[in-house]
Amino acid sequence: MPWTGYTLNDFLLFAPETYQRLFIRYHEAIWPLQIPAVIAMLVIPWLILRRGGVEPRMMRIALPILAVVWVWIGTDFLYQRYGEINWAAVWPAAGFMLQGVLLLATAFAEPEQPPDVRVPPAARDAGLLVMAAAVILLPLAAPLSGRPWLSAELVGVTPDATALFTLGLLALKPLRLRLLLLPVPLLWCLLSTLTQIAMDWPDAWILPALAAAAVAATLLPREKAD
Repeated sequence: MPWTGYTLNDFLLFAPETYQRLFIRYHEAIWPLQIPAVIAMLVIPWLILRRGGVEPRMMRIALPILAVVWVWIGTDFLYQRYGEINWAAVWPAAGFMLQGVLLLATAFAEPEQPPDVRVPPAARDAGLLVMAAAVILLPLAAPLSGRPWLSAELVGVTPDATALFTLGLLALKPLRLRLLLLPVPLLWCLLSTLTQIAMDWPDAWILPALAAAAVAATLLPREKAD
């Protein structure tokens, strides 16, 4: 068969039901860690915005929290569990661990924000909306699309919601090192979207649409403060 005759379904290494059971078994196995994980993620926007505007110094607390989550998802979910049904999961698992290292390194290596640089309001608002969507909308996407509640994405616990939340957070970062943190979550969103399309999920458009909005906000030039 010529390569043009293949579809995304031909590259899927598992049945959609198997993918759903993976999430269900994962949520059951780690319960009740979902609660502190989600709370830790909710603390991040509060830390950064607690004084009304973006407070870049708080990134040095927020990024290490995210780093731990990325390494945990990479090792526990992607490598140990997703790897059971998809031999290629070792590569995204390595990417998640790399992102954890980059987040940690950026938290301490990035210099203090210059006093005359600020995040434009459009980038701040878009980043917050994407972070809120990662916390609220993605968990609801599974049941609203007819999949079990326990197969839902959850920020701080599963890869899609965590990658999207991270992209939203990057829109709030003022300095150029934020661009170093874009590729891994962006590549994961692309890979996950292709997987969802191959499984004929009706909500497969949500993740790339929100990721694109976050990337556009992250790429907006930073403003000179008055």
